[in-house]
Amino acid sequence: MNPEKIGRYEIKAELGRGGMATVYQAYDPRFEREVAIKVLPREMLHDPQFRVRFEREAKTIAMLEHPAIVPVYDFGEEDGQPYFVMRYMTGGSLSDRMNQGPITVKEAARIFERLAPAMDEAHARGIIHRDLKPGNILFDRLNEPYVSDFGIAKLSEAQANITGSAVIGTPAYMSPEQAQGEPVDGRSDIYALGVILFEMLSGKPPYKADTPMGVVVKHITEPVPHILDVNSNLPQAIEAVIQKGMAKDKLERFATCADLAAALSAIERGEALDLKTLLGVPPITPTQTVVARRGEQPKGRAQVSGPAGAPPRKKTGLWIGLSAATVLLCAGIVSIFFIFKDRLPVAPAPTEAVPTRIAAVQPSPTLEIMLPTGTSAPGLTPSPTETPAPSPTPTVPALPVLGGADMIAFLGGNNVWVMGLDGSGLSQLTADGAVKHDLQWMPDGEGVLYITGKCIQILNVKTKEVSTLTCFVVADYLEAFQISPDGAQVAVSLNRELYVVPFDLDKLSQARSRTDLAAMNGCLTYTKLATKGVRWSSDGQELATVILGVGDGGLIEEMVYVLDIHRCSAAEPNRVDIFPASRFSMTGFSSN
Repeated sequence: MNPEKIGRYEIKAELGRGGMATVYQAYDPRFEREVAIKVLPREMLHDPQFRVRFEREAKTIAMLEHPAIVPVYDFGEEDGQPYFVMRYMTGGSLSDRMNQGPITVKEAARIFERLAPAMDEAHARGIIHRDLKPGNILFDRLNEPYVSDFGIAKLSEAQANITGSAVIGTPAYMSPEQAQGEPVDGRSDIYALGVILFEMLSGKPPYKADTPMGVVVKHITEPVPHILDVNSNLPQAIEAVIQKGMAKDKLERFATCADLAAALSAIERGEALDLKTLLGVPPITPTQTVVARRGEQPKGRAQVSGPAGAPPRKKTGLWIGLSAATVLLCAGIVSIFFIFKDRLPVAPAPTEAVPTRIAAVQPSPTLEIMLPTGTSAPGLTPSPTETPAPSPTPTVPALPVLGGADMIAFLGGNNVWVMGLDGSGLSQLTADGAVKHDLQWMPDGEGVLYITGKCIQILNVKTKEVSTLTCFVVADYLEAFQISPDGAQVAVSLNRELYVVPFDLDKLSQARSRTDLAAMNGCLTYTKLATKGVRWSSDGQELATVILGVGDGGLIEEMVYVLDIHRCSAAEPNRVDIFPASRFSMTGFSSN
């Protein structure tokens, strides 16, 4: 039930209700005018510092005087609830108008020309909107647009950081840096304007997903969609404006909102734009170019020598899933898989030693772990499980522990973590929460690689820098990207076709489609059966592939094909074995 009064204001109707506030239409008897009152959640006042912060922010917002910013008349607290009093806008919102269909370029340019100076004025004062969206762009009775709700999101976000809640904002319009909890500036609002412009002109949002978090992930990981694919009647130059406004890297966006509006207005007037100058920055490429070749260290990287007289250090990988045993490592339950990075100096021997094959503990579907409540992490201690007996191996020195030479990389809560084999040095490397899979160490041991969305990303473990190797934007599926144990090849499942190509980062960074992969003249192109997953044998001679096949009951089900690919040829590879995927239990197949 609506309150009858808030302060001196007489409530007439509820205008809207959202996650951060409820808005009422009210009457101000002192000045005899209609007003809008935005009431924030009562829970915010549980923070003893909130009242101080609320008053400070409210005064800052109230001082924002611009013809295109909805003025704040008053603020206060009523029965434990903070509120703002603003001008009542009678012309509805941009959201209302967009519900009627796409907006013309001419009308969009008019709206942006008026709003851009207001946004830049706020940014110059250090005020970032943080929740810019069509519902916060309002119109008066003369059809003039205004920006509303400056600072509301900042107050809510500050409270969320204290309570441990998620980042505040609207997923459909949230910049990648805001979604990842990074510091934001005016360019985050510029990104939101780019999203709004896309939706205004096309009638559709740039990203869709089944859940709000799915939309956020797409803002972080997926390339900017081509608006001309949605509305081919738009001027060609609109594409460049959208791409620059919504650039993932904020350094590549327009410097100011006025710059964005000026480009849009120039297009509306039919003026030619220098697209090369407008876009300015080349596409994202890996921060370092590395070409991993069989039997040699990756080029472009410093090589680390082992002890005097010892052979070079060998990096081996092992995919290991611990069975239903619960590992005390973290405080909420998540599912992860581990990737070990061992740097073991092999002991000299008078004769050539046979490489050690480490037996894998057979995985259960997931591993439940618990996050630490303190700052240190106990060692990784699996409970007793059946462990295959190890094969006879040459004598090897004890596992080195100095300097954390042996590390585990794993996924927890859709983020990448690393730690030592003894559980020390637990460190979270990403915080975006984007869905990731196929996590594996790079051949040089300096970083990890994983799939997110339709992109391959490389994460430097030391610097935490993430670079995008490539994105297969037009593909329907990117389900596997597995580097061979020797680092010379990579097996890729793209659109459920299998490609085994050289692990050449220069060429892979240029690959955008199946045609590009096929042109790399790799060891294998296998399109006969739909391939969903790939694992290499530890000797790199065979591939275990999860394919869609016909089972015993005549129904389509997942099967495992083990392919012998030690000799590259145009002929179909030999099938060493085949069995239902539910019975996959082969040792010697790993995810480096």
